[in-house]
Amino acid sequence: MQMTLDRSFRVRELQVRFKATRYKSPAKITSPQDVHEFLLPMIKQQPRERLISIALTSGNQVIGFEIVSQGTSNASMAVASEVFKAVLLTNATAFILAHNHPSGNCEPSLEDRQTAEGFSEAARLIGVEFLDFIIVTEDSFYSFAQSEPSIIKKGGEQ
Repeated sequence: MQMTLDRSFRVRELQVRFKATRYKSPAKITSPQDVHEFLLPMIKQQPRERLISIALTSGNQVIGFEIVSQGTSNASMAVASEVFKAVLLTNATAFILAHNHPSGNCEPSLEDRQTAEGFSEAARLIGVEFLDFIIVTEDSFYSFAQSEPSIIKKGGEQ
């Protein structure tokens, strides 16, 4: 069976719909504590790492989030195209990247630091503000913006 298309189609409008979730989004993210409280239902008793991207307006209002990847008990994959897809499709001006450490230890690894640096540079290149990379556990969190601000470069900083 052979099929041919004799017409070309153009997409003039793209509609993005996000399905409703059971997670209550804060009206505004004002601190890493807000992020921790928002993410806690998603990571509580989760045996594997999850990488989550939170898309924000210029006023830091949450306009979307995505569980970008789910990994193993001690690693998750951070693929830039997957992280930035939701950020760009929602027309976000800023985003926060977070992942959990199922071990309960929120101290960042060398890979966590490299991930934060890489996304900081990528965000600068595409013109989206990378506000923070946060490691969350059920009891605590680690914010790169608070603890290692030189890694999270704002806007055009070098």
